Amino acid sequence: MTYRRHTADTATSAPRAEQHLRAGWILSTTFLSLVIVAGAITFALTRHHDHPATPALTTPPLPPSPTATAAPGSVPGLGVPEADIFGRRVDIPIDPAGAILAQRPETQKKPTDPDWLTAAPAGLCDRRIGTTACAPGGWQRIHGAVVPMSSSDGPTRIDAGVAAGYAHTPQGAALAAAYTVYEIAARPADSVLRDRRAILTDADRRQFDAAAAQGRLPAQLDEAYTRWMLAVDAFRVDSYTDDYAVISLAARAAPDGDRPGWSTVAVPMVWHHGDWRVRGTGAQLPTRTVHDLAGWTTW
Repeated sequence: MTYRRHTADTATSAPRAEQHLRAGWILSTTFLSLVIVAGAITFALTRHHDHPATPALTTPPLPPSPTATAAPGSVPGLGVPEADIFGRRVDIPIDPAGAILAQRPETQKKPTDPDWLTAAPAGLCDRRIGTTACAPGGWQRIHGAVVPMSSSDGPTRIDAGVAAGYAHTPQGAALAAAYTVYEIAARPADSVLRDRRAILTDADRRQFDAAAAQGRLPAQLDEAYTRWMLAVDAFRVDSYTDDYAVISLAARAAPDGDRPGWSTVAVPMVWHHGDWRVRGTGAQLPTRTVHDLAGWTTW
């Protein structure tokens, strides 16, 4: 069965800092470049970013982010949390590859549930006290980018430094999409990440391999850019079948006058070898800006 949703968007509070523009711009640029090749991501970021210390693509790779230091009483696997520019909790995993949350299968949605396509995965936000505060471990800074980890729909394991084991659900597809686009952008030269989280066309793969062989892909994107890879605000399931889904993601962008804005993109996902992966097509992913989030699912 194919599930489709066509919805309009509701106003939420507007971001007001210039940093919000960079955060949303980084998101849309990342998406635009992802399916072409990781090198294009790096090129786009370094060409247009106005940071005064823009590195060239030939800059030696930076070392991975420092390992977090555990604090007494902290969640197992997590160090001392920090806040992003919007004041949201971001956890720093002890393992640079991330900390897997204990899974609660009973919280996973089923096709018969009325909110099968619209529910948020569990474990990212704590709604028990009537708030949408980020839950411990729900958003983790992994190799510089802030990505989601749920307790209902995966990931369930780390394989060779890459998150894996996303649920065969719309929520699993959304989680995998948000993780993959940021991590591939943050680690352009990581062929293991690329092979495990994306399916590229032959032409894209040749382009990636050529760029890697020429040393044009850094192992780790500069912190000046990954710092703007913030938690995406919402997702929407545009279509869903057992083997293919289109997931739209929305991240805060620059306000248009008094109106808030979100950069959005539709990400094609395929169920391949028991996991969700981004489907590269050699074409740019469709992006647009919206001014409210009606019809979207906030995490």
